[in-house]
Amino acid sequence: METTTPRAAVRLLGHCLRTQWKHVLPAIAGGAVFQLSSVIFPLCVEKAIDQGINAGDQAATLRWALAIVGAAALLVAGLALMQWQITVAAVSASNGLRAALLDHGLRMDRRGLARFGRGDLATRGTRDVDFVHHWLAGFASMVTGLGGFAVILVLIGRLDGLLALVGLATVPALVALNIVLPRRFSAANNRLSAAHGARADSVEELLSASVAVRGIGGFGPLLDRHAEHSRTVAEETVATAKAAANWAATGPFVPGLATAAGLLAGGWAAIDGALTVGGLVAFTTWMAMLGMWVGVLTDRFTQLGEALTAGRRIAEVLAAPAAADAGQPLPGPAALVASGAVARPGPDRTIGPFDLTVAPGEFVAVSGAMGSGKSTLLRMLAGWTDPDAGAVRYGGVDLRTAARGEIRRRLVFVPQRPALLSGTIRENLMLGRPKLTGQELRSACAAAAIHDHLESLPKGYDTETGEGGATLSGGQLQRLALAQAFLHGADVLLLDDVTSAVDATTEQRILAGLREWLDAGEGRAVVFAGHRSAVAEAADRVVALPAGAVPDAVGACRA
Repeated sequence: METTTPRAAVRLLGHCLRTQWKHVLPAIAGGAVFQLSSVIFPLCVEKAIDQGINAGDQAATLRWALAIVGAAALLVAGLALMQWQITVAAVSASNGLRAALLDHGLRMDRRGLARFGRGDLATRGTRDVDFVHHWLAGFASMVTGLGGFAVILVLIGRLDGLLALVGLATVPALVALNIVLPRRFSAANNRLSAAHGARADSVEELLSASVAVRGIGGFGPLLDRHAEHSRTVAEETVATAKAAANWAATGPFVPGLATAAGLLAGGWAAIDGALTVGGLVAFTTWMAMLGMWVGVLTDRFTQLGEALTAGRRIAEVLAAPAAADAGQPLPGPAALVASGAVARPGPDRTIGPFDLTVAPGEFVAVSGAMGSGKSTLLRMLAGWTDPDAGAVRYGGVDLRTAARGEIRRRLVFVPQRPALLSGTIRENLMLGRPKLTGQELRSACAAAAIHDHLESLPKGYDTETGEGGATLSGGQLQRLALAQAFLHGADVLLLDDVTSAVDATTEQRILAGLREWLDAGEGRAVVFAGHRSAVAEAADRVVALPAGAVPDAVGACRA
């Protein structure tokens, strides 16, 4: 799989900041108020000691005490503004990223999706987006923390030049640490992200394939594969935690040494009278703040490293080829035509070319042996997969140049093994069509030969389907998917052997429902791929595909 460059991750993070600038800028302003208020505290203490306590001036002490109260109020207000605005920015940006990933994934064809595992895609849309969220949530404190660091060095320099040099001496060491350690952390985090993706894929395989492979003894190997991926995740988690711990622990140590050296130098200056006691107290407080802020900044740079890794992985998905939203509108009803359409699922396998015309009002049955390309042809006719050669056109418009929404609206593909969303049967039938009436649902389900069964259930149409339709049989899933297709309002139904799991009587009812659907709307068409004789007898004509393609061989279908 091709990987994106680090610049792609930087561009993605920059895009998040640009789109949320109305929240990011107020957050930075609030953070600046918070940081400056924090810095003022030791300055007020210095003045209170030197001008009030040491001088025996109660009024001056009171004035500076009130100044500290005012600084505290500003600190609270600035912190509240920063946290509020940057949280809004982080939530909005992460929601936008998830929406972009989902939108892009839905526009990718099967080949594009095959580049990524389903579990890995889920990890990129959850864990990786969360890393970007955490970085953005700390962005304002990272920027203003750097500014506060600089202000403290200036204030220390005001007290004594030598103390400023002591504080400044921490900067090169911290810079060096933040060059070497982030690289180690980033490499470890990259490996950890890849390990999480691989384990997510193994979980997806375990959940989706366990029933199928249990009978052939494949359940154990799937568990072993998951265990191996889990061990890798554990090892890479420890390695990443070790890199992060070294980074986080080494950062505060440098200001700690500087504080000790500064206290020794400042103590001599105070003894010699070159530095006031209040100034010495302020210096030690500022150095303690430096140590604390270095820890915070270290966390922020850790989050930046995680976000860059996550941003690269998100950018990989967004950079994968996908159909554009914009495109030509489709006329309709119209003829659906495959002209020399060829699919190459592998480097040594070719399916096609297919030449097929489906006129408005036709019921076309597509037959052929297993591996002849029936499902591949339907996916190309539905615009789910672009042909590697040739073209598929609807009303003269190449589907590759048509608007995705138009294709999905006019050409509906029902796979042989459909799946439902978690929820009720009614919710699944009304998905994307909230204004459907109960009568419309019942009519569609009656045409799909599933209404009587649904009425017999204790909760009827409000029965829960379970995850992926787990509470329903294969035949019931096929019939519900067909009912969904009837409700969609399409011009062409492309059905992949949707009667393979039903008995002969139910099949006849379904075929009668399909004929009624055809006759009820002008220009509608059905393409039904299957191997059962009843389908061929119900169709207007039958297109027989040649035997499945063999390496470097081409089978042609013309009708």
